[in-house]
Amino acid sequence: MDTMNKTIKSLFHRKKSKSFVMDESVKCDNDSCDTATTLAEEPIPLTESWKIDAVKAFVEKWNQHDMEGARSMVTQDMVTVFASADNMELEYQDYAAEVNKLFEAFPDFSFKHELVEEHFDGKIVLHKMITSGHHTAKPYAFGPCPPIEATGKYVENSETIHFYFRGTKIIKQVVHADGEMTGPPGIYTQLGGFPAL
Repeated sequence: MDTMNKTIKSLFHRKKSKSFVMDESVKCDNDSCDTATTLAEEPIPLTESWKIDAVKAFVEKWNQHDMEGARSMVTQDMVTVFASADNMELEYQDYAAEVNKLFEAFPDFSFKHELVEEHFDGKIVLHKMITSGHHTAKPYAFGPCPPIEATGKYVENSETIHFYFRGTKIIKQVVHADGEMTGPPGIYTQLGGFPAL
């Protein structure tokens, strides 16, 4: 797996590890966020479970294959971290581009989850996220890897995702594989892509 992770990381430009400073009371690193943010910039919805509602709405945008709509729900500096790929980071526009490739190659691609809960530190944890679909449309290529023609294969990933907020918007999601690989790298692997590298 170490060799695989290094290969995946080499496919993308990865910024040096840094902290995301949101205001004087909030810092976010690759493992956790302090969400005790000053919320003067925008009002908080009045429901106690607004963060859970926000995550569910974010995932629903994915199910609608609407990554542009989901964009309005995240901060401009939002990042996605793939913990199972040596903490590879993608900025939102790069992550959205990769997910849109999935939508084009897997017309029925969907996201289903079993449980969403808020932890004491303010993060939202989405358990047992199942991403799945049939490769029946366009060729699929992860990053700059060679595209794989439509195979008709059914692919499925199981993930746990941690969401962190700044104000009312998502600043980071950390994707943990329930198996060996997750996200677009996991899909590409299931189609037989990486063994050819």
